[in-house]
Amino acid sequence: MKKQGFSWRAFISLGLFLAFLALLVSGAVLYLSPPGRVANWTDWQVFGLTKTQWQHQHTVFSIAFALLSIFHLFSINWKAFWSYIRTKARAGLSRPFEITAILLLSLITGAGTYLKTPPFSSIIDFGDYLSGSWEQEQSGPPVPHTERMTLREIAIRFSPETEPEELRKKLEASGVSVLSIDQTLEDIAGKNGLSSENVYNRLGIATPSATGRGGGGGGRRNQ
Repeated sequence: MKKQGFSWRAFISLGLFLAFLALLVSGAVLYLSPPGRVANWTDWQVFGLTKTQWQHQHTVFSIAFALLSIFHLFSINWKAFWSYIRTKARAGLSRPFEITAILLLSLITGAGTYLKTPPFSSIIDFGDYLSGSWEQEQSGPPVPHTERMTLREIAIRFSPETEPEELRKKLEASGVSVLSIDQTLEDIAGKNGLSSENVYNRLGIATPSATGRGGGGGGRRNQ
């Protein structure tokens, strides 16, 4: 049996399909995801990936899809490709109504999305509603990006009468490993398999929520 050589056409075609599938899934996850402040605070995850990691996947596969599309274009005989385009262009000119309709529809879609007019605003509003539905009273961070604050900064900001080392001892007493008072909540949480919210709650600091609304929902939360 004759051994087949490597087919770049098949490689690129399959790559385009997989990149499209990744964009479809990551786009759906991001559309349904909670706001970043909630996702980061509660360690919201889907299929083991955080919102930030889903954003990275979406970005990288978008670039991969664009590059594969370019390679797919050049994998076709260039002269044959332009001949095909000219043929289709001449055929298209004989159907001015269809050309005008699709161009007009594209313009309306772009402008309607930018201006947030119905029905495009409904898609945006529904996404905002889904994001807002993750939020619950008193479950958000005290201030935006609290997860990026160190124990030293938290002590100064939220509990000036408490030494940073005392906060460290509280966490260690609750079974949380802390390397330094200059570790961020996010780093401590990640190394202990917890959410930043869980680590903060173990500090026993009573602070009002600055956001008023916070995270929750069906995505996995490490507790």
